[in-house]
Amino acid sequence: MTVRYFPLDGTDFRLTMGLQALRGRSFLDIDSQYAQDIAEKRRLLSDYRDQVFAETEGTQSALQEIRQLIMEELAANHREISPLVESGAEPNPLVQAALMVLEDLVLMRESSDGYILAAACVCFPTGWNLVEKVGRPMQTIHQPVPGLNDRLGSPIDRFFRNLKPGKKVERFNWGLYDSKALFQPGWWRSTRPVDGSIRAENVGDKIFFRVERQTLQRLEDSKNILFTIRIFNNSLAEICVDLRRAERLLHGLQTMGPDMRSYKSLPRYQALITEYLERALT
Repeated sequence: MTVRYFPLDGTDFRLTMGLQALRGRSFLDIDSQYAQDIAEKRRLLSDYRDQVFAETEGTQSALQEIRQLIMEELAANHREISPLVESGAEPNPLVQAALMVLEDLVLMRESSDGYILAAACVCFPTGWNLVEKVGRPMQTIHQPVPGLNDRLGSPIDRFFRNLKPGKKVERFNWGLYDSKALFQPGWWRSTRPVDGSIRAENVGDKIFFRVERQTLQRLEDSKNILFTIRIFNNSLAEICVDLRRAERLLHGLQTMGPDMRSYKSLPRYQALITEYLERALT
């Protein structure tokens, strides 16, 4: 499978905002996973709706605006997609929008406590629980990430306040996990035992490099920001086809602090991963 995004440049691991302007590129990413991932979203909304969708009061107008924005973006830049919207079957406009695209959709709204997570349809979380985040300000949301608030809390708040309508930006997160499942909430990951079947001879096929492509944009003439998240998975073996990627990943792991390694669940398989990368480079 193609490695679509690989957000490591070979420098030491560090927490950064890493924002880049989209400059005319779409904030949506459509590929051959479309039908499969939309079907998975529908399943999760049926089986775990209270885990993957949440909203606070007074957001309906903004959610309708997001739905319209998604439809306009698809019409302008992704005409190959004809999303099926079942009239009357799904009353919430944010969920309707989320079922048209591969991204998860989050509404951030300005409040007296800063920007809060006001509504979201997040079917594919990476180690966090939506029900614990809804209605909370960003610094509370980011509290579990080691060092993030101390290093980036103020710059993130400032960026959100100053983001101009019409400007779209993207950033990336990455991690290594023992599953390529898209739905990996915190409660699922915290109860997942170490996979004893992962050994030196198969770690390349059983560990997955998971990338989040995130985009942000302000809704027109409002204090609301749309935050999108799209997941991409590649096996460790696919990453190491390119030795430059293997070298950069190994360096990133070697320069990552122990708290961040624990946050990303790396200690479970770190020795196996490191040995695999070192073998790939010899």
